Amino acid sequence: MTTFSRIAVLGILGASLAITTSASANLIENGSFENPEVTTGTWDYFSSDDVAGWNGSNIEIWESGFNGVNAYEGDQFAELNAHPDMTDPFGIYQEIDTIIGQSYALSFAYRARESSAESFMLSLVGDGLSTDWTLDDHVTGSWSVFSGSFTATSLKTTIKFTSVSPEGTIGNFLDDVRVTAKVPEPGTLALMGLGLLGLGFRRRR
Repeated sequence: MTTFSRIAVLGILGASLAITTSASANLIENGSFENPEVTTGTWDYFSSDDVAGWNGSNIEIWESGFNGVNAYEGDQFAELNAHPDMTDPFGIYQEIDTIIGQSYALSFAYRARESSAESFMLSLVGDGLSTDWTLDDHVTGSWSVFSGSFTATSLKTTIKFTSVSPEGTIGNFLDDVRVTAKVPEPGTLALMGLGLLGLGFRRRR
């Protein structure tokens, strides 16, 4: 293999890894609810304006280990139902930049607080996109993980979590919310690049 071809192959491999790394970045800001910080061993609630990335109703944030519940990821997690005296469903949401036609992977951890009968709704909203999932399968003793995907139909997509039953604080815990662009595996990209490189050298000969 010539020096030129070695450099070309390394360049393709490097570009493939770079594309994969950037595309796999989480588009959700503060998806593990680490900001603002809560005093160790306690919980607190905040206006959504004070919680980076999120909008909507007030958000209750727990420190990992409080009441025997450990965070799924990081040091903190959120409870969707933040107050006992609300008469309307709680809802928090985040709007992210998306590319029309691009597929995205969506995942998050969720857990019931005191009743396994608790439920909440996940919504995806954009121009030409309106999808809802009702999640009622979570339990009190461990975290469950939702994993799904969607194809963006607009330059902005909103991810929203809404409580189904607003009464009481027997709430729904959320943690590690992630949205990432779906791309081919690095090996697939490298093989594609090598194939194109081979065609180029064949034509040159």
